[in-house]
Amino acid sequence: MDLFTSFNGRISRKGFWLGFLAMVAVAVVAGLVMLQISPVASAGMNAAASDGIMVMLVQIAMALVITYFWSAIIVKRLHDRGKSAMPWAIVFVAPGILLQIMSIFEIGYSAEELAGTQIMIPGIGATVVTLVTVAVGLWMIVELGFLKGSPGDNAHGPSPLSETPATQAV
Repeated sequence: MDLFTSFNGRISRKGFWLGFLAMVAVAVVAGLVMLQISPVASAGMNAAASDGIMVMLVQIAMALVITYFWSAIIVKRLHDRGKSAMPWAIVFVAPGILLQIMSIFEIGYSAEELAGTQIMIPGIGATVVTLVTVAVGLWMIVELGFLKGSPGDNAHGPSPLSETPATQAV
């Protein structure tokens, strides 16, 4: 659980990928939950409005939890790469946060009806933010998931690949 809650120390590429896969699983489950609690189109106007607010609050809560856990993974991997976490974590996380805010509050989207269901279509602004988020996400995956960490100890702690004292004695 320390992988998702602590911002101290370092993690290896393996730890990053395990955290990444866990976060993908959490995001998929969160998405399925959101599909289940979405307001039904046939509900009355007052029920739909109050359901819409509840759905928005749940989306915000889920986004905050996922962002916190993901940020912990990113910071520890940045530490292993010998990089200062603050500017890089912001670069890697901010576009996703902006995209989530735009999606939750439907900023830059227009409502269209398709087969009796209302869907949100991204406009130019939302499309640009989506493309930037994808580009930054790919850069982050290369930077944190494929490039080696700094060898040996660094300012953020010992290498996650260093041998334990028990194996050094053998």
